[in-house]
Amino acid sequence: MTSVAAPPAVALPTLGFARVLAPVSIAHFCSHFFQFILPPLFPLMKAHYDVSFTELGLLVAIFYGFSGCSQAVVGVAVDRYGAAKVLAGGLFLLAASFAGVALAPSYAWLLPLMALAGLGNSIFHPCDYSIMSARIEPTKIGRAFSLHGLAGTAGYAAAPLTMLALAAFMPWNVAILAPVLLAALTGLYILVRRNDFATPTSAGKPTTPGQSAGLGVLLQTSVIAAFVFFGLGALPAIGTTAFLPTALLEQFGTPLAITAAAIGAQQAGGAVGLLLGGWLADRAGRHDHVIIAGLVVAGALIYVSTAQPIPAVLLPTAFGLAGFASGLTGPARDMIVRAIATPETRGRIFGFVYSGYDLGSALVPLALAAILDRGASTWIAPIIAASYLAMIAVVMAVRYTSVRRA
Repeated sequence: MTSVAAPPAVALPTLGFARVLAPVSIAHFCSHFFQFILPPLFPLMKAHYDVSFTELGLLVAIFYGFSGCSQAVVGVAVDRYGAAKVLAGGLFLLAASFAGVALAPSYAWLLPLMALAGLGNSIFHPCDYSIMSARIEPTKIGRAFSLHGLAGTAGYAAAPLTMLALAAFMPWNVAILAPVLLAALTGLYILVRRNDFATPTSAGKPTTPGQSAGLGVLLQTSVIAAFVFFGLGALPAIGTTAFLPTALLEQFGTPLAITAAAIGAQQAGGAVGLLLGGWLADRAGRHDHVIIAGLVVAGALIYVSTAQPIPAVLLPTAFGLAGFASGLTGPARDMIVRAIATPETRGRIFGFVYSGYDLGSALVPLALAAILDRGASTWIAPIIAASYLAMIAVVMAVRYTSVRRA
C-alpha cells in the first residue's frame, strides 16, 4: 500500500510565556490536587458511608487505573482534534465527577464516579505537553516544563492541608465543592480562550508509514523505551518514600522521625532542582547527559546513605541533595520525549509514556511489600539504587535509537 507524504505542519505562532503557561499550570495543579482530595477525608467518609478503609482505597485504585489506561487513547483525540477542547472537557468531567461525589447518597455511587474522574484526569499530560510544545517559544520550553511540574507538586502539597482545613468548618462533601469550582472555572477559561491553546492536528491529513493515525506510532523503539523509563521512575519515588523508612528501621533502628525529615528534605530538594532544571534544559545541548549525571548522583547518594548507619544529621542532607539531583533531570526528560514526537503525535506519545508511571505505581508497592514481608529489608536500598542504573540505561537507549532514526 503506497502512502502519500503529508505536507509539513504549519507552525502555530508562539504566545506570551505566562499567557499560555499560567492556565495550563493551573489545570495541572487541579489534576494533582484532585488526586489527593479523598485520602485526607477517609475517616469522615468511612463514618458517613459505614465502609472499610479497603473499600475507600478501592476508589483511589479505580481513579488511577482509569487515568493510566486512558492516556494514550486520549492522546489520539488530542492529536486529531487539538488539545484545547480536550483539556477543557477533562476539567469539566473532573469537576462534574467530584461534584457527584459530594452529592452521592451511597458508597455504590462513588465507584462509577471515580472511574469518570479518572477519565477526566487522563487528559492532562497529553494536552498540557502538546500545548506547551506548540505555543511557547522554543528557547523557554524547558522552563515551561519545570514550572508546569512545580504546579503539579504544589497541588499534591496543597490538597491534604486544604481539604482538612475546609472539613474543619463545613461538611466534608461541601468542602469538595471548592476545588470543583476551581476546575470548572479553569476549564471555562480554556474553552473561551481556546485559540490561545490550539495545537497542530492530524485531522484530514494523509499519513506516512512513520506517522500512524492511531496508536501504531507508539511501537517505535524510542517511545517504548521512554515508557519503560517512566515506569522505572516509580520505583525510587515510591520505594524511597513508602518503603525505605521501614527498611532502615528494621536494619539500623533509624527513627521514623529522621527518615521523615530526610524524605521532606528530598521533596524540597527535588522542587528546587526541578526549577533550576528548566533553566538548564533550555541551555543544554545534550539532555541525556543531564539525566545521566543527575541520576548517577541521586542513586549514589541514596545508596551510600542507606547502606550503613550514618549520623542522623547526614541522612536528610544526603536525601536533600539526591532530591535536587533527581529534580534537575525532570525538564531534560520531558525535552527528550518532546524530541521523539512530531507535532501531530505529541498527544499520543506524551500520554503513553506518562502512563508508564501509573503502571509502575501500581506494581512497585506490591513488589516491595512482598520483599518486606519476606524479611528481606536489606534489599530495598540496593533495588532502589539499581532502578537508577536501569533508568540510565534506558535513557541511553532512547538517545541512540533517536540518533539512528535521524
